[in-house]
Amino acid sequence: MPRVYGGSQFGCEEAVSSRRREDWRVEHRYLSTERAGAVTHDINRRCHVAMTKTSQSRIRLTHHIVDLDDGRQVGLSIGGRGVPLVFMHGILLSRRAYLRMLSRIAGLGFLVVAVDAAGHGDTWRLPKDACGFSDRADSVLHTLDALGVGQAVFVGHSMGGRMTIQLAARAPERVLAAVLFDPAAGARFDNSIPNLVKSPNRALGAAFTAIRDTLEDPMRLGTGEQVGYLRLLTSVATPNLLNPLGAIRTIKAIIESGDYTPMLRTMRTEGMPTIVVHGEKDMIVPFACAREIADECDGTLYKVPDAYHSWMIANPRQGADAFRQLLGAELGEVIRNAADTIGIEDVNDHAAWERELLDPDSLLFKFIDVGHHRNRCRGTPAGQTRADARRPAHPRADVVDATNISTVGGQAHA
Repeated sequence: MPRVYGGSQFGCEEAVSSRRREDWRVEHRYLSTERAGAVTHDINRRCHVAMTKTSQSRIRLTHHIVDLDDGRQVGLSIGGRGVPLVFMHGILLSRRAYLRMLSRIAGLGFLVVAVDAAGHGDTWRLPKDACGFSDRADSVLHTLDALGVGQAVFVGHSMGGRMTIQLAARAPERVLAAVLFDPAAGARFDNSIPNLVKSPNRALGAAFTAIRDTLEDPMRLGTGEQVGYLRLLTSVATPNLLNPLGAIRTIKAIIESGDYTPMLRTMRTEGMPTIVVHGEKDMIVPFACAREIADECDGTLYKVPDAYHSWMIANPRQGADAFRQLLGAELGEVIRNAADTIGIEDVNDHAAWERELLDPDSLLFKFIDVGHHRNRCRGTPAGQTRADARRPAHPRADVVDATNISTVGGQAHA
């Protein structure tokens, strides 16, 4: 049975595990228990040991387009220092929908790398004959090779969570931990999706449910925040809707990817640290699917009370606070153990993490330099860089060509 946690901030009111742990509550942005005081002290103490050095401020992410050696371009947003963290977004959206949450996570000791999926945002579509979900996973790995990212914490929302599952199963050596926000997976989800294309009525019903779900999350926010949320989703989703071929191919790829239960079991076999954080009232991927996912991969499941599918977009502070809580629990322990294994003496040494988990010639180092320049030049426009990551046929991106990046008037150009 999966471990299930929660409480008033994000999570459930009861915890259940195969070891019959005590009930838990999440309050005041840290884990506490109603009955297990000794365990509470252990977790709070471990929080200070396991977390990398954090910042309460938001880190401005910089935006980039990278040309790969296969002729495609990929959109990225990058910011922060420390443990590499790869973020993947949901369908019909792009990385830009999550920037307010990611800018806060970047201040928690992570080098955030948010990637636009194929056919979304600034990333080009895959060829028609190579656009299955496994091809999309290959594309992500190819992008990370070009960037020089060896290992990272992988985080995904919805479709991005599904992609994280595939990557964790196919390339576990690249994944320090898998954090799944309302992942689009689970046996019930996998079995229901093919039925939608067989019935127009079911498809319309699912579309209506998705719209209802999207409108529910901001209901607890103020009027201004509600307007901002709807404007954000509109601005991010409209380009994908106006050019729907990418979304159509993505939906087809999800349908054809089948049941992910074998991949989840592979994650269990590999001992992959997996954390599922799921909205209690999610109507797109019901909470029961999250239970199935956590059960199959032996992961830890957190329930977000009264939340729907896109709660972390509607309330980015809640998303970042949830991540901060994970650092005080399972994710923090994973990072501490990784530091011990790699030989990093000071878990707060951001440069050490980058030195160990990135290639020496990683393109990210150049993007970090661009980001530092922009953060010093307040008031300059947050432009978008373009870099050439094309290289000869080679299994690794050791010869990335990004020497032509320059910064002019606060905007970087290649």
